[in-house]
Amino acid sequence: MIEKIRDLLFKIFKKETFIGKLIDKFFTKEIVSYVFFGVLTTVVNLITFFLFKKLFIQIGWDGILNSLLTSVGWEKALNFLSDGSEYLDANTIAWVAGVLFAFFTNKLFVFESKSWAPAVALKEFVGFVGARLLSFIAESVLMFLMVTVLSMNELIAKIIVAVVVIIMNYVFSKLFIFKSNNTAEGK
Repeated sequence: MIEKIRDLLFKIFKKETFIGKLIDKFFTKEIVSYVFFGVLTTVVNLITFFLFKKLFIQIGWDGILNSLLTSVGWEKALNFLSDGSEYLDANTIAWVAGVLFAFFTNKLFVFESKSWAPAVALKEFVGFVGARLLSFIAESVLMFLMVTVLSMNELIAKIIVAVVVIIMNYVFSKLFIFKSNNTAEGK
């Protein structure tokens, strides 16, 4: 299907033109499927985030950060987090759900890494989670800055951060995790 769309686009924009070169470089099966599954991963992440945030508010959960600050005697720091830090806990749970969903969809459909040999799958999973931990740290810091420091709406902040994270995760997955040479290492 993507090839048919590419062919149609190349009838409109010749391959030699600037737009044709952009289409040739960025409108590939891998990138289109990464964007598609990235959007689905973002949906999983957003739904999980808002469900857990709502649940935490309903049960009166202040958040782990608030509990930690209280336990070490930093109650004054809680004034900074007057609305609680439950959104950071909800974000953590949403991250876990998103990472699990993204690992399987990226492995199977985006980068087409077919090997389930334990050594290959474990190496990919550990690399995937490790890269996602880096983007999770960036996501958490950006969410904290946007929501707590800048008083930005949580949904707007979450969407802005999602774009940054999707780009980071593609680069990590493409360059370091799902290498095209692993399909021969045991299906």
